[in-house]
Amino acid sequence: MNKKRATKGDIIGIAALGYFVRPDPGGETTIETYLDHIDHAVKVAGIDHVGLCTDFQIHGIKAWATRDSWYEPRLKSFKPTYNVKWPPWIPELDKPKRFRNVAHGLFRRGYSENSIKKLLGLDWLNYFESVIGV
Repeated sequence: MNKKRATKGDIIGIAALGYFVRPDPGGETTIETYLDHIDHAVKVAGIDHVGLCTDFQIHGIKAWATRDSWYEPRLKSFKPTYNVKWPPWIPELDKPKRFRNVAHGLFRRGYSENSIKKLLGLDWLNYFESVIGV
């Protein structure tokens, strides 16, 4: 996370891929790990500079990806520092209701309804409006 990016008005996107959230070799990545990652980003950049994203289709990765079609190509094209893992998905976030699960988790952690709305999309909309003037 980079506070300098936030001071420029940028948004830090929190992708829902396990190896982005927990790059260390050990441990399982769960929705709680993802929520911890969001908490950290908000503490560093502020609630107005964090937005959630997936980097994959609405139906998830598990439904279509195989080691041959997803994992092996990324090992060849991604830098080793990406620490790509198989499987890449976080089980609770690899389904269409992923952001509902995240919203409930954030609420349990004390986030207000307004803060949750910002994280789920309003911060992105504000950013796009400031950049392209829509």
